[in-house]
Amino acid sequence: MVLVLGVGGNIGQGILKALNQSKLQCRVIGADNIPLSFGLYTVDRAYVSPNAEEDSFPDWVLNICKKEGVEVVLSGVESVLTSLSEHAYEIHKKTGAVCIVSPSALLSISNDKLSTCRWLKDHEFNFPHYAPSEDIEAVEKLVKEYGYPLIGKPRLGKGSHGLIRIDTQPDLTWVSSKKGYIIEEYLNGPEYTVGCFCDRDGYIRGSIVMLRELKQGTTYRAEVGEFPEVREEATRIAWALQPMGPCNIQMIVSNEKPTCFEINMRFSGTTPIRARLGFNEVEAAIRNYVLNESIEDFPLIKHGIALRYWNEMYIDSQSNILIEDYGMKQ
Repeated sequence: MVLVLGVGGNIGQGILKALNQSKLQCRVIGADNIPLSFGLYTVDRAYVSPNAEEDSFPDWVLNICKKEGVEVVLSGVESVLTSLSEHAYEIHKKTGAVCIVSPSALLSISNDKLSTCRWLKDHEFNFPHYAPSEDIEAVEKLVKEYGYPLIGKPRLGKGSHGLIRIDTQPDLTWVSSKKGYIIEEYLNGPEYTVGCFCDRDGYIRGSIVMLRELKQGTTYRAEVGEFPEVREEATRIAWALQPMGPCNIQMIVSNEKPTCFEINMRFSGTTPIRARLGFNEVEAAIRNYVLNESIEDFPLIKHGIALRYWNEMYIDSQSNILIEDYGMKQ
């Protein structure tokens, strides 16, 4: 019995696709905070949940796990994972359900882009040189050393939300006035997304590298390749972190140097692509962390191209009567 939270977004839908592509026979419960969410109409049972930031959310998850006999909870939504990480022990103790989520200390590294840069620097990995937007002296030093363009982005943002290219002093002045931003050197080069998987014993069981094109912060085209230097740097980062299960590392090769600029300690938007190509981290997480099965190393996948496109679902106006609200009405 699997509970997938946040099935309205591309990551939640990707988890559902990976489950469908696995060899596991699962009954899938889907939840989202918006009734007209695509994923709610593709699962065995659907619920409308409270927002993850609401005080009622942890108890709601716990109650659903009890009611449905949930064995594993999956999500790719950062706010959901933050809540799950804080309550994973309690949920498991009271229901037996395993939340596939890394500890809060690790999530804090990946969720805050300033913390990500500092962690990369402290552990001697390649990193984009940076300055907090509020630190005027550090910002001036960054401009002096690297010039324009620079990149400004929210420390707690996701995808390309709030991303700003800084080409002039007025641009810099405007971004520097914003709180909670980080300013980074501009990394010019091809962008890669690397999926890594860590088992319950702390071993990295494999990685898969994709050269990607983005549209609105989401992978639009992806080409799998060996890319040994990118793979090596990403794998070293994953070994240092040892997340619970999946870890997505985003890199740009700039000046012939693979440089990490973002870490997602979770399933990511390219999860279904990886699963389709034989790197199913959703299935591996369930087998290893829930069913206590030993898993072998993932195969080294060197070839594959994925192209994304829009599609539609058509539902009857009465379809939402099949979906229970977060009050758990019968």
